[in-house]
Amino acid sequence: MARDKNGIPFHPSEYNPDYPRIKCKVCGLMNSCEHGLADVQSWFPRLPILLESGMVESIDDFVLHQWTEWSLQRIVDSEINGHKLIIDNFLHPELLTNLLDNWPADMYDIEVPGRLQQDINCDTVYQMLFDKVINDEYVKCAIADKFALESDYEASAWLWQDSEQFTINDVHVDYDKFDITFGLYLPRDDSLKEYGTQFWKPDEIPTNLDVSLIRENCTLIDQVPFIANTMYFMPRTKHSWHSSPIIDKPMRRNHVYGYYKTI
Repeated sequence: MARDKNGIPFHPSEYNPDYPRIKCKVCGLMNSCEHGLADVQSWFPRLPILLESGMVESIDDFVLHQWTEWSLQRIVDSEINGHKLIIDNFLHPELLTNLLDNWPADMYDIEVPGRLQQDINCDTVYQMLFDKVINDEYVKCAIADKFALESDYEASAWLWQDSEQFTINDVHVDYDKFDITFGLYLPRDDSLKEYGTQFWKPDEIPTNLDVSLIRENCTLIDQVPFIANTMYFMPRTKHSWHSSPIIDKPMRRNHVYGYYKTI
């Protein structure tokens, strides 16, 4: 079910509070559709109760995993700042501990000096991160609703480890298929907190988002602390110019990177 910010159950007749909103393409109805909801479309916002600081919760045979509920609540409590979401304590503490304890010892070369990669399904707990949080239907809908984006999304994600040999730090907007980019930081301690993703405003904003800029032609406007359990979400727009930090000392910078693509 769903509850508003005062804890009052939210049950409008045309809204199934236990599932992201869909409506029949024929009659435009939801619960009262007489066509069997055989041909449906998303109805935006998909989780309007979350936009009003309410919450979706488990009821009867409908059960949200506690890891999903935790991250949903963190989305509810977050605010868009500078056209992006930066959310601390994004993951349930149990999930975070499991991820840190199971960071893969073996990673493969992707022909980018200083960066190693591993697949998100390399370990059961990372697969659960993907299934219960990153690619969970409620989480995807909540993120899209937060940005007022009227699309359905499919997630892709992988693990990266950067070292001091990684020198790609141009200012750019991500690939045009990456409709919403996200990053989850997983360092063991706070010693690398000054090495999070940087966000920039170009001195002259290009009309072509595929170009690469140098830092000297941009103004730094924000930087995410590289602290465990911090996650950012950033739609691809003219405001999403960013870069990796300049890595100027020996380190192992562990993070999950990915994107949502419109389907």
